[in-house]
Amino acid sequence: MENKSYKVLARKYRPKKLSEIIGQEETCKIIKGSIKLNRLPHAFLFSGTRGVGKTTIARIISKIVNCEKIDLSNPEPCGECASCISISEEKNMDVVEIDAASRTGVADVREIIENLNYKAVEVKKKIYIIDEVHMLSKAAFNALLKTLEEPPEDIIFIFATTETDKIPLTIMSRCQKFELRRIDTSILSDFLIEVSKKEDFKLGEESALLISQASEGSVRDALSILDNVLSRGTPILLDTVKEVLGLSDNNLVIDLFEYLCEGDIKKALLKFEEIYTKGASLDILAKMLMNICFHTIKLKSGLEKKIFLLDSNVLERVEVISNKYQIVFLTRFWELLQKYVTEIQSSFDEKQCFEMTIMRLCYVSLLPTPFEVLQENSKKEYNSTNNEMIKKKESQKENINDKSHENTDNLARNLNFQSNESSSQDIISFDSQIKKFKSLTNLIERESEMQIAYHLRNSFKLNSLAEINSEKKIGEIELESINKKIDSKNILWNATKIIEKKIGQRWIFSLSSKKGKKSISEYNKDKDIEVIKEIKKNEIIKKILEIIPSSEIVSVKKLNQNN
Repeated sequence: MENKSYKVLARKYRPKKLSEIIGQEETCKIIKGSIKLNRLPHAFLFSGTRGVGKTTIARIISKIVNCEKIDLSNPEPCGECASCISISEEKNMDVVEIDAASRTGVADVREIIENLNYKAVEVKKKIYIIDEVHMLSKAAFNALLKTLEEPPEDIIFIFATTETDKIPLTIMSRCQKFELRRIDTSILSDFLIEVSKKEDFKLGEESALLISQASEGSVRDALSILDNVLSRGTPILLDTVKEVLGLSDNNLVIDLFEYLCEGDIKKALLKFEEIYTKGASLDILAKMLMNICFHTIKLKSGLEKKIFLLDSNVLERVEVISNKYQIVFLTRFWELLQKYVTEIQSSFDEKQCFEMTIMRLCYVSLLPTPFEVLQENSKKEYNSTNNEMIKKKESQKENINDKSHENTDNLARNLNFQSNESSSQDIISFDSQIKKFKSLTNLIERESEMQIAYHLRNSFKLNSLAEINSEKKIGEIELESINKKIDSKNILWNATKIIEKKIGQRWIFSLSSKKGKKSISEYNKDKDIEVIKEIKKNEIIKKILEIIPSSEIVSVKKLNQNN
């Protein structure tokens, strides 16, 4: 029997032309256009996740620019000339491929720079393909800068990287950058079926779809998985693919998802044990649960079924689940599952952590959503206060009838809340003083004097306030100006005039050299903080904050219960 070394599918079916590359049509179109118009850049930068075609495109470009039989109407390598063959076999001394992961130093880059002075020997243009270029040291990048900006005419640099953020901006600005995207699942599935046919195997659509999803958009990963599947022999069954991927039956995973949603801890743990004993990967199981939850939310959102990459049986079960639960519940479930999955990956015992995750999710499933809690709470409050509100409305109607003869002088009396006819009016608490100051500022705002009202709230601190009473016919407010850019005296003079004109009372606003206590805005902010602290003590609010990860109370607003 003749001994032949086996070539893996990822190498065997590596594209040899731009037209053979799948999922990167836009990038290939731009490259072809630049070759046709003779506008080929001197430096390329291809970025993207693993196995999407970065190095493959770099090699194809090196063949196109050096091809001896190139047809500019359709710029593709002929694959037959001496240049194309030598580059394909990696024997061409003018096409240098460097692994920056192993050659990271400045000495390696200097070697490249020194060789630039020598012309290409075998081909038209010298090509330097630097893979994983982000691994180069800072000194190596600096050494490359000037050469990269103005290289000799017959030199082309092609960089490939999976981590663009690690490449200096000075390097990126000197390259024509292409971002290669992940390959779409449906495109990758079709490609795998086609490869299987060429290998004399029959791969089902569901199996191809499963491999595509597991590869996460990487052609190389998908072909590596397919290699493992084909090595099991014919026929290729769906169960065989699941076994290779370390997956369990989809129905078992959906059963587990249903028990988690129902909050049935006992059944969920038993189902997990069944899946685990079948050899399922915990990482893939977690991703499958998240994927099912994701598709459930999409169905709940009213998207068409035809866009879902799920088999009919799974889709039916997912649709039933989506009809059972609200989108708020499902969204919260997905967020928590994502949070817990990251904990599993860093846990000392993944199985134990996964079981704890199941129990935590079941417990959360039994709790109402924050909106349900608030709705229920508001219903109770409404029922308990409904009678009181009716009584208040009746009493208010009586008061309105009694006071219908009053004129605008009442506004002045309303502003003098908590007033006494005694001389002790001058000695009132700071809370009462600033509340009075606020009411006067609100009156000014109602008169459409927004700018004056704004400065009274933010540009002055209250020092003291003396109320109007039977002995004192003029109110006095002493303020400290904390904004040196404004005309404080003019603002306070206008405020005095507006109030006098509106309510017929004289309030004198004066500037004080003493340090003020607080501005209205500072006082409001402090009061809001006090209210939030008090609300946080409420048991229902505590539960809501626990349920929603990283949540915080930022503001509180009173609702009009009449509405």
